[in-house]
Amino acid sequence: MQKAKIKTVINEEIDQFSFFRENAFFKIIIKLILDLKYVFYIFVILLFLSIPFFDSLYDKNFIDLTPFIKYITDCKNLILYDRDKVNNKYPYFAICISANNMKDYIEKNLLSIINQSFQDFEIIIVNDASEDETENIINKVQSNDNRIKLLSHTKKLGVYRSRIETIYNSQSEYILLMDPDDMYLNENLFKELYNYNKKNNIDIIEFLALQQIDGSNKIYCPKNQFGHHFHNFGKDIIYQPELSNILYYLPGTKEYSRTICRNIWNKMIRREIFIQTSNYIGKEYYNEYIITADDMLMNIVAYQFAKNFSNIDVWGYLYVRRNISMSRGGGEELEKIRAINFLFYFNLFYKYLKDYKKDINILFYEMKNLERKLLTIKNNNMTHYLLSQQKLIKQLLQEEDLSKEFKIYLQNLLI
Repeated sequence: MQKAKIKTVINEEIDQFSFFRENAFFKIIIKLILDLKYVFYIFVILLFLSIPFFDSLYDKNFIDLTPFIKYITDCKNLILYDRDKVNNKYPYFAICISANNMKDYIEKNLLSIINQSFQDFEIIIVNDASEDETENIINKVQSNDNRIKLLSHTKKLGVYRSRIETIYNSQSEYILLMDPDDMYLNENLFKELYNYNKKNNIDIIEFLALQQIDGSNKIYCPKNQFGHHFHNFGKDIIYQPELSNILYYLPGTKEYSRTICRNIWNKMIRREIFIQTSNYIGKEYYNEYIITADDMLMNIVAYQFAKNFSNIDVWGYLYVRRNISMSRGGGEELEKIRAINFLFYFNLFYKYLKDYKKDINILFYEMKNLERKLLTIKNNNMTHYLLSQQKLIKQLLQEEDLSKEFKIYLQNLLI
């Protein structure tokens, strides 16, 4: 009797499924569900096939990267060909580099300079107490090129101090600061800069850059970072007073830019401007161990002292992004140094805005960056720097023109 009941229940269940199978509406639904798997398969295949296309759009940004890939590959060797040189009393360019433990990068870096088609330059390089073969490699390259001036530190003094040292040891009219793990992309970069500047006499010229992940053979153009000009005015020349404000506002507006142009390495800057910049920043900053945020500060102050600025649409710089560098990675000790460096930078930036009567509210997004750095200071119980931060916030709260949003944000930091 029990078995008969079970059989009846099973038959009823089967009958229910039969109803679904026989009903016209449900037949369509079931067919669609079964067909969807084929749609999914087709979608996956199309996605796979489209990767090279979208990859090329992202990587090339509608430009042909072949010449650049060839140049950076060729820069494993010295290229011998007819090179341009002008008869200046002093070199036209000085390429200034601070290097610490860069044995895997420094030779390619130097050869990308030496292989330029325009040869009127000098190279000033500081070996900042490297513990690897960096200095030996520099000496090897230097033995074939007397334009390289090597300065050596027995104690590590940091990037900012080394950079200032290279600038003061140069004799050139224009400076290009370069990171030791990066390269120039284009053998004609210096020629293009020279020809453009002879016509226009510019204090700061910005050129274009691409990026490479360390260890990868692929170079690309990350959108909103390196492939465009941070403040693209075409071929226009920007003069003061507009010039000293273009770092803070979105082009053509009075809206604050969330990203201040921090990079110093995609620019050619008149040496005199760098001298004025370092004098303003002062010896107190110079005597600190600064490994990061120095380029942000130098960039901002340089725009104050320059008389004019222009872009040049020439691909010139290859930024190599490493997992461990002065600006990222490297453990707890480096993180603490970066946090302190950013606090120094913020204080000097605040002073600069006050000295030159800029809008203090420009610091709003910079304070958000500083807040993240201060977590490192707080977590490591660095009392002196925490007190310095609290003093800074109280000072800012006294500013008359502080926006309501910024004031609320700062008050919350004091709680």
